[in-house]
Amino acid sequence: MKGIHWLLLGLLPITVLSQKFQYGTRFPKNKLYNLEANTIGLDGIDGTIAAFGDFNGDKLKSSSTDIFVLSADQTSVSVYLWNHEAFSFKSLPKARTIQPGFIITNVVPGDYNYDGKLDVLLMGEQNPEKNPNKEIKMQIYLGNGNDTFEPEAIKLDSAVDSLPIVLDINGDMKTDILGYAESTNELSIWMNTAVESGNNTSLYNLTSASTIFDKASTDKCVWSNPHSNAFVDLNGDCLADLVFVCGEAESKQSIQIWTNDRDNGFKLSLESDLPAGSGPLTFADMDGDGSIDIIFPVCKDQTCSIHVVYNQQMGLCSKSQEQSNTSCRKAQNLCVADPHFKFDLSKPNTKDHAVIPMESYLNKGEYIRVKDDNFRGHLPIPIHVGDYNMDGYPDLLVTTSERVILLESIPCDSNICSSATEKAGRRSFELVTAGADILNKISNPSQAAFFDIDENGSLDILILQHIKGKDAGRTPNFVINNFFNDAFFLKGLVSNGVTNLEAYGVSYPGASIKFTVLDTSGVKRSRQISQLSQSGYLSLQTPYCLFGLGRTNNYVEELFAGVSRHQEKNYFFYEGVIPNSQLVFLPYQPDHVQDSSSWKVELYIKPADYVPWVLGVLVGASIILAIVVVVLRTMEKREDEMERRKALHIINFDAL
Repeated sequence: MKGIHWLLLGLLPITVLSQKFQYGTRFPKNKLYNLEANTIGLDGIDGTIAAFGDFNGDKLKSSSTDIFVLSADQTSVSVYLWNHEAFSFKSLPKARTIQPGFIITNVVPGDYNYDGKLDVLLMGEQNPEKNPNKEIKMQIYLGNGNDTFEPEAIKLDSAVDSLPIVLDINGDMKTDILGYAESTNELSIWMNTAVESGNNTSLYNLTSASTIFDKASTDKCVWSNPHSNAFVDLNGDCLADLVFVCGEAESKQSIQIWTNDRDNGFKLSLESDLPAGSGPLTFADMDGDGSIDIIFPVCKDQTCSIHVVYNQQMGLCSKSQEQSNTSCRKAQNLCVADPHFKFDLSKPNTKDHAVIPMESYLNKGEYIRVKDDNFRGHLPIPIHVGDYNMDGYPDLLVTTSERVILLESIPCDSNICSSATEKAGRRSFELVTAGADILNKISNPSQAAFFDIDENGSLDILILQHIKGKDAGRTPNFVINNFFNDAFFLKGLVSNGVTNLEAYGVSYPGASIKFTVLDTSGVKRSRQISQLSQSGYLSLQTPYCLFGLGRTNNYVEELFAGVSRHQEKNYFFYEGVIPNSQLVFLPYQPDHVQDSSSWKVELYIKPADYVPWVLGVLVGASIILAIVVVVLRTMEKREDEMERRKALHIINFDAL
């Protein structure tokens, strides 16, 4: 009993220590923290954050995502690198500021000469207010991988009207451009002709898009300006499809969905009108069924709602369906196309087209902002999607006329949804208020986006606050997500598969990650995430996929990473993934290989801040237990010795 008593006393300090332990010394409370510009090295910038990217290719050394800053007068772009040790951004020590000679309206980082190093494509106009020809100039600045750019820009043939988008249209892993060419005024492709050595005299050949698309159908769809076109997988085969937004921005709009038919080009699969007053489209798996849905705001006379149009697609097979049912996907075949997928935009307020009124979330006179008027050129403001609490269901970040609001995804029940919607497993939203006071204090926001600032596995928030008197002047506010969520995450990055072994390559636009996860009730569910699905109008998308797993108690059993290579097996299958880790997929493929057998995946587990504390507790517990064992053993030896001595003094009177 004395030994047990000493053991309990020894473990008491460990219990107290664990109760007092906090996961972050810098941000100790369970709430959102605002990092003002002067606390992270951005107090000197005169402009706005325009794009994210790993410029110096150190993603696996210091786990950082850098930022591209557009000047307030929209004439130049500079790069700031994230320094994990200093917890601050640093301007490039060597690189000069990029000045293309026109007003910049879009910044798109990417690998345009296919050498594994990050370059940047700038789009813009000579004078957005007076541009009768609607000419869009494009220049590429090549990165050298040593914190510098090539001194001479590569000038491309001009586009016209709506901003072009970047994508891999022919499945060769190189970044092409799709838009309207000024020379022909028709839908055209800037086809990437880069060689893997990176030594290129000419990067792009301008060709008509009629070789890949049905011209009669594309002629019916004149892209909106601005548009929210996307390169994203919608039919479930891990090949990125195309979404075109057609029509005048201020009047009736419609969409076209073109499915990727590999070597046969793109096939028109759906045409549908959008509701009047629709804002920019966003794409995410909102209900966690393994297919990408469409989200967009609709405002009429400052009365706003959020529409979620669900992807009607075959889901994951249950255990009873795996043997006989062909109308579902087995867990080992997630990248199989469903030719019967569809979106129903014609029937709002149904289980497949949910409408969430915003009156209860907004103040009187407050409305959702869908465009930024304080910008030279067009700049739409989409709803940004991300899983801030890592429960496996994306949440919404909405910019209003007064503030930024965070809407948490919650299950539908009979109080907020119809019985059909509840039965279908759809989601609704509620306003996050606890610990989110800082969102109400940042006034006059221009746009907000999710962004993991220190790559610690939680989605933080970037809020760009407009500076009066400056066209593109924005004060960056990084809101640290310090909510203590009892959930796991995964971070995935699919590169463009360059052969340069010294570089991991650059994030590939349109990549898909699909996986299965067991929830707390033991039911297997599938999820889908898209990487860099949109590239127009300063989309502020991160070059990685960060997604929640919820409170799972198991490994991620099946995980697929797909690219748009035109081959039967355009995806890589990986199983037994450890939660809270980072996966980097390297889809390098020699010419003689026609499947994903040569691809590689590297898994990195980043030690958390509390690992030294855990080690200290473990060592302390071991020492205390060792002391208890030594004390008990010593006490037992003493008792044995005393009993032995007593036995020697016993006299056997019967023997006398």
